[in-house]
Amino acid sequence: MELFAVKELLSEYQISAHGNQDLDVDFSMIKFFTQTQKKFQNHIIYLGGTDSLPSPDTSGEFAFLCYGLPYDWSAYSSSPFHILYVSGDFDSLELFNQVQDSLQNIQQINAGLHMLINSFFKEQGLQYLIDVAYQVFGNPLFVIDNSHKYLAVSTGIVSDSAFVSEENKEGYISQQGINFIRQSRINEKIRAQNSPVYFKNPLHDRGMLVDAITINNIEVGHVMLYEQDQPIQEFDAVMLHRTSRIISMELQKNSFINANKGFMYSYFLADLLDNPDVNYASVKERLAILNYDLKEELYMFVIPAYSYRNASTKLDIIVDQLHQLLSSSIYAIYENTITILISRSRTDGIKEQEYNRLVSFLSANNLTAGISNFFYNLKDARRFYLQALKSVELGLKLGVQAPIHRYCDNYLYHIFEMCEKQENILFFIHPGMMKLLEYDQQHGTDFLKTLHEYLESPGQPAQITTLLHIHKNTLLYRMDKIRIIMDCKIETGDEFMSFGLSYKIMKYLKMI
Repeated sequence: MELFAVKELLSEYQISAHGNQDLDVDFSMIKFFTQTQKKFQNHIIYLGGTDSLPSPDTSGEFAFLCYGLPYDWSAYSSSPFHILYVSGDFDSLELFNQVQDSLQNIQQINAGLHMLINSFFKEQGLQYLIDVAYQVFGNPLFVIDNSHKYLAVSTGIVSDSAFVSEENKEGYISQQGINFIRQSRINEKIRAQNSPVYFKNPLHDRGMLVDAITINNIEVGHVMLYEQDQPIQEFDAVMLHRTSRIISMELQKNSFINANKGFMYSYFLADLLDNPDVNYASVKERLAILNYDLKEELYMFVIPAYSYRNASTKLDIIVDQLHQLLSSSIYAIYENTITILISRSRTDGIKEQEYNRLVSFLSANNLTAGISNFFYNLKDARRFYLQALKSVELGLKLGVQAPIHRYCDNYLYHIFEMCEKQENILFFIHPGMMKLLEYDQQHGTDFLKTLHEYLESPGQPAQITTLLHIHKNTLLYRMDKIRIIMDCKIETGDEFMSFGLSYKIMKYLKMI
C-alpha cells in the first residue's frame, strides 16, 4: 500500500507529511513503536508519539506515523525516512486498526488473485475458474455473454426461488431481468466508472456486484458476484475487476491464444504495473511456460492516449505494427496508454536499425512515444513505466519535436522538476553563464549558442563551425570573447560540467 494511499485512507484526520516527501513508496505492515527499538525495517509503518521520533539521520525506507505535541520539523527536511504527523485528539488504537485493516485487505486480494491465476493455468476451463472464485469471494459468481446467456455459474448456488430456478434451467437471463438491467442502466454505469457496480436486484432479492469482461477494449460479457452467503466485502470490487481480466483471458484461450499469446502476456504486464505485491518469480515461471524468453535487459516503451487518439491509424493496427517492430515484447493498453515491455539480451540491447525503423513508423503516423532507461528486475516495471511517461511529458514541455523521447536525454530536467519543489533552480546557474546571457541580450549576439555547441562537441572545431555556419577563425574569435565576458576558464573539468548543467537549467526555465 503506497504511503499516499495511507494518507488518503486517513483523510478524516489532520495529516501533514515531513521528511522524505516521496509518498509513492509501498508499505506492507504497521507496527507500534517501542522505546527499546533500535533498528527500523524497510517498508514498515511505525506508529508512535512525537517524543519517540528517531534521529533525523536514521537511515532506511520506513515511515513514522506520529502524533502528540506539535513539532519543529525543520531538522527532518532532509531525512531519508517518511513522516506523517497526525494532529488533534483521536484514538491511536483506532488509527492503527484502520491502517492494519486496509493492509490486510490488500493481502487478501493478493492471496485471492494467486488462487485464481493458478486455477487459470490448470487449463480446466471457465467452470473450474468460477468455482475457485467462489472459494475466494465466499459468494457465487455468474458469467454471461452479450446475448445474456449464462456461460458459467458457480457450483453450489442455492436456487431459493422459482424465478432463480427457471433462469438456471433456461440458461439465460429472463426478459424481466434484461429489462431491469436496461432500465437501471447498469452497463452504462460500469462503462462510465470503469469499475464494478453494486445494485440490489429485486427479482432475486439479492445484492449483486457486476463488472464488464472486455477483449481488446471490446465488451464481450459480464461477471456478477451474487450476495448469497455473506455481505459483499469492502475489497470485493477490486478483486472482481481483476477477476474479470482473468475471465477475459480464459474466454480467449481456444480462439486466440494458440495463434498469438499477446493477450495472455498483456494480462501479466498489466498485473505487474498495478499490483505491487505480485509474485515476480511466479510471473517469470508462467511466462516461461508460455514459451516467452525473458531477457536480462528490460525497457518500458509508452505512447500516451493524447498521442494515438489523434493518429489516423486505428489503435489495433498501431499495436500490431509496434509488436512486429519490437520483437520479444509484451504489450498492454494500460491506463489508456499503449505500454510495451521490451526484453533484450545484455549484449544486444535495442539495436540502431531497430530504433530507426521505430522512429520512421512513429513519424509516419504522427505518434509521440517515451522510452525508459533499461532495468533488470520485473518488480521495477511500474517505476520505469512512469519514467517513460515522464520522458514524454518533459520532452513536450521543452518543445522538443521528436517521435521518441528517451529518459536518458531528459533525466536532468526531471531532477530540476523535483528540485523546484525545494529551491529556485535559477540560483544554480553559473554566474558566468548569466553574464553571457545578459551580453547576448544587450548586444544581439549569440555567444551562448556558440558556447553550447562547443560544449556539445568538445575538441571538434570542424563540426562546430559546420553547425554554426561560420569560419574556423570566427569560432576562435568568439571563444576568446566568451572567455573575457565570462571571466573564467572554459576548459577546466568542473567548469565545463557546470556550464553544461547551467545551459540545461536555462533551457528548462525557457530563458533561451
